[in-house]
Amino acid sequence: MPAGSGNGVRAGGVSWRTWVEEHRRPVIIGAFAAAALLGILIGLLTAPSSGSPATNDVADVAAQRAPALLALPWATRSPNTPFNMKAGIDPNLRPALQWAAADAALAAAGKTTLSAAVAASSSPSPGGTAVSAAALTADEITIPSGSLYYGAIEGSSAANDVFWAVGLTQTSNKAVPLPSLEVWKRIGDGPWTVVASGKGACENAPVPTSLYVTGVWGGQPPPCRTQG
Repeated sequence: MPAGSGNGVRAGGVSWRTWVEEHRRPVIIGAFAAAALLGILIGLLTAPSSGSPATNDVADVAAQRAPALLALPWATRSPNTPFNMKAGIDPNLRPALQWAAADAALAAAGKTTLSAAVAASSSPSPGGTAVSAAALTADEITIPSGSLYYGAIEGSSAANDVFWAVGLTQTSNKAVPLPSLEVWKRIGDGPWTVVASGKGACENAPVPTSLYVTGVWGGQPPPCRTQG
């Protein structure tokens, strides 16, 4: 190796270390700044889009309107068989029916429904601003204990099972008229919807008379008769 090449490397090395030592403070500050900028860039690239909260919350509302079904009372299928579904054991039933009742009452009054308010909001949630500003909310509706009847007509498949609910509804909200008698229907795992309200609702729906037999509802539910 030529005599001069080793000396050149050492000279360059000494010069580089000397420069870093002389500029230690700006070098450290620059390193921190680069790390911070890198963190911001990674955050921007990995953050969810602005539409994600709306998508998630609309899905939450859909889940409230169509909650998961509890275990069904039949082991093998016998289409058109009626069953009493025992409303009191399903904690998700009343909230779903209240939401559907609020939607129906708001639609009948020509006002924006809860579901539409959530879908239209940029950052909606079932209990958020879009819903709390509605003229009538699900939380303002109650279904008195003992006034709710819940049954099913077994279908040839899960998609053809039909669920019915009949009950009285109450609210202290005076902004939107709320019928005192509601009939709800659900097909398969779809959403609950109000299919008839007010006087004669059980006949107007019509609720299958097979649910009225002994061992199911034991006759037409009292809410139907008292509001007839």
